[in-house]
Amino acid sequence: MVILKMGLGLETDAILAYSIGLLILYFFGSTLFKAFKIPVRFVVSVFINSIIGGLLLLLLNMFNFDIGVNPWNALVIGIFGIPGLILLIVLKLILAV
Repeated sequence: MVILKMGLGLETDAILAYSIGLLILYFFGSTLFKAFKIPVRFVVSVFINSIIGGLLLLLLNMFNFDIGVNPWNALVIGIFGIPGLILLIVLKLILAV
């Protein structure tokens, strides 16, 4: 299998998995909206914030901070916003993982 490396050190498989995770999150959110009448505005807000969170994680990783770019971390940032990003940074520093 040929692995294409991007400038940020991400493999194409990781990008594909991240994209699929966001699509699953979107469909899960739309199902929650239908089942529990959660406002579409909230679901779209979490989705957009998750995308921004993933981009912020990529930006942090450009400075060798090494926080994993995955749907769970993007979801934490998507739900909590900037405090979620700070939470991930603090956890990274405290746990020294």
